[in-house]
Order: sequence, then C-alpha cells, then structure tokens
Amino acid sequence: MESRRQLENIDGVFTFSLSKIYPMRLHGFQMKPFAMLASGFAELIWFDADLIFLVNPRDLFDNRDYDETGTVLFHDRTLVEWGTEAGASIDWSWVHDLIGRGSDYLQSSHAFAGEASNIVDSSAVVMHMGRNLLPMLVVAQLNHDPDTYAHVWGDKETFWLGFELVRKPWTMNQWGMSGVTFLRRNDSECSGPTTWGNVQGADLPACGHMGALNTVQMIHFSESKLRGPAPFTTQPVGYVPALDKLWHATCVQFEADDLKEFRLSQIGVFQRYIDLHAESKEA
Repeated sequence: MESRRQLENIDGVFTFSLSKIYPMRLHGFQMKPFAMLASGFAELIWFDADLIFLVNPRDLFDNRDYDETGTVLFHDRTLVEWGTEAGASIDWSWVHDLIGRGSDYLQSSHAFAGEASNIVDSSAVVMHMGRNLLPMLVVAQLNHDPDTYAHVWGDKETFWLGFELVRKPWTMNQWGMSGVTFLRRNDSECSGPTTWGNVQGADLPACGHMGALNTVQMIHFSESKLRGPAPFTTQPVGYVPALDKLWHATCVQFEADDLKEFRLSQIGVFQRYIDLHAESKEA
C-alpha cells in the first residue's frame, strides 16, 4: 500500500487493484495483459519495473510499424541453450496445434527457423488497444490458461500468439537487442579473448532495446541485478548492438571493437536515475 501511495502522489498517476476488477486470482506473468485491458487506455506502453527509458516514452509511438498494425513488440536475445525446464524454449508442436503453420511474418523469425529459443522480450509492449481488442482478449485467455506456461516462457510469446490465433498482423521492433555493460574491457568474468560478458553475471546485467540510428532506447535489467546496489550507482560503460549476434546461456561472444559508447544525452538521463536512486536512499 505504501508503494501505491507514493506512486499516486505523482501528478497524473493513478493505480488500481486487479482483484477488484476480475473475479479470478491472477499471479505474476498472468497479470500483464489483464492490467493492459483494465487500464482503459486506447493506446499504451507497458513496461516492467526493471526497465528504464533513455528516451521520451512517447517516441515509441512514432513508428511506421505501429501506424500499420497498432503493435510494436521487442526482440528477445537471439538466445540458445537457455534451459531445459518447461517453457524455456518455445514448444513449436504445441504452437502449430494452435495456429497451424502461422503467418509469413512469424515464419521469418529466428526462433521459427530453430536459431533461437524465444522471439519476444515483453519487458516493453507498445499497443493500440482500441484497434487490437480481440487479439488482446485472446492474449489474456492464453495467460489465464494454466497449460500455456508449460509451452512458452511466461507471457512473452502469448502476445504474438494471440494475434496469430485471430489472423491479425503484428510487428516487431526492427532492431535487435543489445548487451549493456557496466564493466571495463579487462573486467569480464568470462574467459576468451573476444568474450564480453556473462549474461547472468556482472558484466552484462542488462539488455538494451534498440531504436532509430542504432541507439539504445530502453535498458532492461536482469531482475536480480535490479535488486542489488549496482544499477543506479555507476554509469554503463557502453553497449554492443548485437543485431545478429548469437547469445548463449553462459557467455556472449563479441569483438572488443563492437562496444559502442552511449551518447551524452543518454548519459545525462542515466545520471538522473543515479541521482534519484541516491535521493530515495536518503529519504
């Protein structure tokens, strides 16, 4: 309740309880599409608590694909060897039972070709709810179905699945996911001369959703790293665009020259997060 009170003290912010809107218990991943439906907004941007913006969020609506379909979904890492537990990789036999072969757009994905475990990272979702009410209702039903998470990881893939089920076009952000590092070149915890970091370790605690001109729009932290002191005490050193890189579960291979520096404007935004974090600790 204290967190809600603090949020509602911000001008223009309101909160609501899903338990007072829906007659069933919702947990974890399940809540995301139901919250989007309950928001009442015709157009919205969903973002997880472990994601921060380096641009004005409104910029995400300025997108040709969004104009065409009312959707922008964001790429997950081109990840292989992630895990063996249920849902860690897309169960394509289950998917095909639901939707058949799927759209040409789906078939063009890395995961469909067997080159990645997942398609979407749903830490951010840009959605025109007014234009896409039917597929979003299907997305909610998929998340409410207890069988779904045995075949996909949480809510991530249910967004495009909902659109595929009603045969409605959907679109992905055209840029891939980057790796964001907070350590210098010689601080990598992984072995090998071209290794830039451990996905779950200290060197790449975050991923970046890319935008126009190959710059990072948002940083999505590993949830465990967000709980610790690191994310908002030091500036990120740089990022690796990794548009076509293949990520593995333990280490990510990059050439040293791949590391790009953040722009001064982005450094300024991140410094504001550091300052706010410090202020919150003092309060």
